[in-house]
Amino acid sequence: MFPTKAAEQSLGRLLLGVTLLVAVLWSLSAPRDLFSAPPSTAVLAREAIVLSGVWAYVLLTLAIVVVMRWRWIEKPLGGLDRCYRLHKWAGIATGAVVLLHCILEWLPDGLARIRTAQSADASRQVGLDWNAATQEMAELANGTLLCALIAIALLRSIPYRWFRKTHRLSALLYLATTWHALLLLPPQLRLTPLGALVGLSALLGGAAAAVSATGGVGRHRRVNGTITWLEAHDGMLEVECTLDTRSLPHRPGQFAYVCFDPAEGPHPFTIAGADPQARKIRFVIKALGDYTGQLARRLALAQPVTIEGPYGGFDFRGTASEQVWVAGGIGLTPFLARLEYLRWLGRRSPSVTFFYCTRDTAKDPYVPRLRALCTQTGVTLVLVDSARQRPLDFEAITAGLHDPAGAELWFCGPARFGAALQRAWRATGLPGRRFHREWFEMR
Repeated sequence: MFPTKAAEQSLGRLLLGVTLLVAVLWSLSAPRDLFSAPPSTAVLAREAIVLSGVWAYVLLTLAIVVVMRWRWIEKPLGGLDRCYRLHKWAGIATGAVVLLHCILEWLPDGLARIRTAQSADASRQVGLDWNAATQEMAELANGTLLCALIAIALLRSIPYRWFRKTHRLSALLYLATTWHALLLLPPQLRLTPLGALVGLSALLGGAAAAVSATGGVGRHRRVNGTITWLEAHDGMLEVECTLDTRSLPHRPGQFAYVCFDPAEGPHPFTIAGADPQARKIRFVIKALGDYTGQLARRLALAQPVTIEGPYGGFDFRGTASEQVWVAGGIGLTPFLARLEYLRWLGRRSPSVTFFYCTRDTAKDPYVPRLRALCTQTGVTLVLVDSARQRPLDFEAITAGLHDPAGAELWFCGPARFGAALQRAWRATGLPGRRFHREWFEMR
């Protein structure tokens, strides 16, 4: 729901802030005589190994904690979609710093092969070189994690079910890395600000890893139900579920994780509508890949389903005098939910203009419903038929606005279309905070 440039800059500032925090705490914890005289190459190498190791560990902790779906983290970051985007970039940064850490250790001539003598001596007293053992385990774990991060980032063709299963192994790798970080942290740094940061990271990350490894992520938000209605048309599948024990309170525009098959795992889908009194909830799913393309023939009435949520901040809670909604394809879903909610409230919204882009107005099964809902709610509906009209652009959107500078835009649809609108929005100097877009990418 955030503008591309602003979102990336915000995430970049957060990662930079974490880096500066590690650097500042390291400077406060380093030996007092380190900067009193030019340090030797060996000392510099030792400090670089420690600094890069802590830096990588803190980034890794950040990557795992932000996707635990804890409300106290999700809310300040602005929604689960942004949490996952931060997770992605923190993971990439972790891989880069781990690579730097390994290079520093593998430098020639033994300059960077410095081990903590105190730790090694202590481990040998019990008959086992714990220092060497943890070093080898950490190198294996870090190397495996780095390869996994690169594969996940680059090999988008990996099926989601395999991505989900292999990604859960990262929790075990994190626990192995935590053992490495705690045991090999130099003793003189353990009671310092830097040591406190490592300890806090171990507590938060260890708890997150334990929850993740046992499948507890989002467990308290799950509710069971059964499929009570199915309808497929033009590559779209509408699924209505009746929940067993309670409804799923949500705001229009939010999404939920839906698990139709435990072997496949849950997938995120926008909530298209609900009837809280009847404990019913509805989803509209477009056949975009292997999994969603098979749902129409795999799902059946009375089939059990598990729903987890709600999540997301694409909720139309703006303060501008005018709202512009732009939807394309399956991006219609959150706006459909909002319109039905406005009808249920009996509220009219004449300050809203809704641009719906469709391939063929005459054949689109949602056009009649949209026309009826917009008439009942006072929303101005503008249909853009790509078969007969030129594609919608930013100039056409702003042409009908009374005050473009005071408006806000809510977009859900194809990524390239959204990116083009965002560039045009920024080029006109309009506030980036008024362009809302959800990053529906969970890997």
